Amino acid sequence: MQAPARKARRTANACVACRQSKIKCSGEEPCINCQRRSVRCEFAEGVNRVVVSERYLRRLEAQVRSQQALATMENPIMSPSNTPPVAGDSCPTEAAMSTSRSAPLRETSPASQERSIWTSPFALPSTTIKNTKDNKRTWIWLAPSSMWSFTTRLTILMTEKLHRRYPHNAPTLRAKEIYPLRWDVCPASRPPDIAGLPSLDYSLYLFNTVKFHLGQLRFFNEEQFVERLREFYHGNPAAIAMEYRLWLIQLLLVLSFGTALLCRAKSPDQPPGSRFFARAMSLMPDHASLWKDSLLAIEVLALASLYLYSIDQRESAHIYLGQAIRVAQYEGLHTQLSEEQLGSETVARCRRLWWTLYIMDRHFSYSVGLPMTTQDRDISTPIDPPEHCSQQDLALSLHAKLSRLLSYILSTVYNAERTQLHVFLDTTKSILQTLAGYAHEMEEIIQIRLRNSLDTMPRGTQHITLLYHQCVIVATRPLLLSALIDRLETLTHDGLDTNDFLTLTKPLLCIGIKSAVKTIQILSGTDSLLEVFLLYDLEFTYDAAIHLALTRTLFPELLTTPTTQDGPSPSPSPSQQAHSILDAMIYHGNRIAHARKEGLVHLERLLEEVAVSVSVSVSGSGRRPGRPSSWQTHTPESLQVPAGMMQGGGGHSTAAAAGGLVGYGDGVAGEEELGGPSYTAMEDPQLANVEFLEQIGISSAEFLSIVAQIGPLKGVDGVEGG
Repeated sequence: MQAPARKARRTANACVACRQSKIKCSGEEPCINCQRRSVRCEFAEGVNRVVVSERYLRRLEAQVRSQQALATMENPIMSPSNTPPVAGDSCPTEAAMSTSRSAPLRETSPASQERSIWTSPFALPSTTIKNTKDNKRTWIWLAPSSMWSFTTRLTILMTEKLHRRYPHNAPTLRAKEIYPLRWDVCPASRPPDIAGLPSLDYSLYLFNTVKFHLGQLRFFNEEQFVERLREFYHGNPAAIAMEYRLWLIQLLLVLSFGTALLCRAKSPDQPPGSRFFARAMSLMPDHASLWKDSLLAIEVLALASLYLYSIDQRESAHIYLGQAIRVAQYEGLHTQLSEEQLGSETVARCRRLWWTLYIMDRHFSYSVGLPMTTQDRDISTPIDPPEHCSQQDLALSLHAKLSRLLSYILSTVYNAERTQLHVFLDTTKSILQTLAGYAHEMEEIIQIRLRNSLDTMPRGTQHITLLYHQCVIVATRPLLLSALIDRLETLTHDGLDTNDFLTLTKPLLCIGIKSAVKTIQILSGTDSLLEVFLLYDLEFTYDAAIHLALTRTLFPELLTTPTTQDGPSPSPSPSQQAHSILDAMIYHGNRIAHARKEGLVHLERLLEEVAVSVSVSVSGSGRRPGRPSSWQTHTPESLQVPAGMMQGGGGHSTAAAAGGLVGYGDGVAGEEELGGPSYTAMEDPQLANVEFLEQIGISSAEFLSIVAQIGPLKGVDGVEGG
C-alpha cells in the first residue's frame, strides 16, 4: 500500500503578501509568487518565534538594564560633542518585560530559589512608622536606601521574628528631634543686625578653617569673598550689609561653620555655631527672588543645606539643596558653558560648583533614601578637569565619579523583591571593574602627592578613600541581608541549601568585610583628624559598624582574631574600635553620635539574639549547632580577613597578607564599565608598592582578581538551551 503523500510544511519565513493571501511562500527575496504577480516582496522583521529558557530571558533582561545604566552613567564623562544622543522615553526593557509578563508564570523551583537573594529590606506596600518628633507629620516613611531606614527595618524585622511584637521602644522608633532650631524672619526693609561679629583676623581664621574642613567642596569664589570681607571691615559695614545682603548671609554661614568646626564644648540645647546660622537664615530672601542672585544664591543655599544636614535636619537640608540645584540649572551649570563668552575662570567656577552640588545631592539622596534630584543623562558639563589642573580638581573629579557610582549601586542593586543571583553578580562585576579603575586613579593621586613627601594621607584623599570603601560596603551589603533573612527563616522552617551560592559569593563577602575593617582602621588612626561636626566620618563609621555587626552574627569565622605567642591579641576588634570612634564624638559634644550609638547597640543585641535562637533551632533539627544548613560551608583560610588589618593598623599590606585575593599575576584586563577607566593589573607594577596600597586599603589589582574569581558564572546563568 502506497504511503500517503507527506503534506508540505509552510516555510517559517514567509513574505507579507504570501501571509496575507495565505499561500505557500518560497522564502526567497523576492519570492516566486511575488515575481509572478509583479508585486513588491517584503518580509516582516521579528515575526519568528524563538523558544528560550526563562533563565536565559532573565539574563537578557539584566543585560539590557545594565547597558542602559552604562549609557546613562557614561554621559557626564564625555564631552557634549562626543556624547551620543539620548534615546527618547522608550525603554528597551519594556518589550522584554511585557514578554515575561505575557508568558505563563512557572512555580518557583527550589533550584531557582537558591539562586536568588534579597537585596533590600524594602517591600511594597511601603512601611511607615509613627512620627515621634515635635512637628505636624503623622508618619515617617522608611525609604529604600537610607541607612537610618535600613537600621529601622532590620530592627522591626528581627524583633517581630524573635519576639513576635512590634519594637515600640527601639531607639530609632522613639527618636526625638536632636537639635530643634528655629528663627524669625527679618523683613527686607529692616537693616541687618551686624552686632557681635568677630574681628577681621578671626573671621579670616574661621574662613580658612572652613576651607580646610570642607575639602573638595567648592562653595566660594575665594578672592571675591576675602576682598569683600576686608572691604566690609575697613569701610561702612552697615551700608555694605544693606547693599550686599546675600553676601552678608554667606559670611554669617561661614562664621557658623567655622565656630562649629572648632567647637568642642558640650551644649545641651543648641548646635555649635547656631547663633550665626539662625541670624543668617532670618535674613534669607524669599524663594521668589532668591534665584535672581545667580551663583552667590547657589553657594548660599548649598552652605545652608550642609549645615542643616550636619545637625541631623536631613529633610530640610535636602529641600534647600534641591533649590540650589534648580537655580544652578537655570544658569546652565549642568551643561558645558562657553569659555569665549563667559571666560575660563567663570566656567571653571561653574564646573566646580556644579560638581559640588552633584556630590552633595548624591550623598543627601542616599541618606534620606530619595531619588536623585538630577539624572546623569541631563548633565553635559565635563566631569574630568582640564589637562593642567590642581590636585584639588583631580580629587573633586574622582569624588564626583564615586558619588555617581554610589547612586548607580543604589538604583540597580537594591530592589524590593528577590533578585536572581546571576543578575546581582553581573551587576556587581561591573561595579568592581569600575572600582578597579577608580582605585588606579587614587593610586596615581597618592603616588604624586607622596612621591617626595613624608606626609600622611591628606584629608581630602582620606575622605575619598572612605567613600570608595563605602561603595564596596553598600554594593556587598545585600549578601549579608539575604543571609540574615535566611537565618531568620530557620526559626520557623529549614532554610534553603545554598552552598553553591555561598561558594560564589565568598570573595564578595570578604572584600566587603575588608572595606568595613579598613574604614574603621583609617578613622581610628592616630594621624586621623576625626571630624566631629560634619557627619561624614560618623556615617562612614556607622555604615561599617553595621556591616561588621551583621558579619559577626552570620559569618564569625571571616572575622579572624589576631593572636600572639601568649594567646589572643589585646588589640581591640574593629567593632570595638567603631564604638570608640562614636564615644570620641560623643565626648566632644556630638549628640547625633549618641543617638546613632544607641541604635547600633540595640541592633547588635538583636543580632546576638538571632545567633542564639538560630543555634537552638538548628540544634533541635539535628543540623550542625550554630550554623544552619544554608551556610555549612568551610571558609578557606585564603578568604579570611588578615589579622594585621584587624588590629587597626600596623599590618603589612602584602599579597599574602591580603588574604590571597590580590592577583597581580593574573593580568586580567578591566573593561570600561559604568564610565570608569580601564586598567590592567600588570600595566604598572610600580603601583603595587606596599605603601600606596596601604593608603588605599583595596587595590585595583585585587578588584580585578575578584572579578576573575566570579568568572562568567557558568552554571548560574542558565543560558543553556531551553
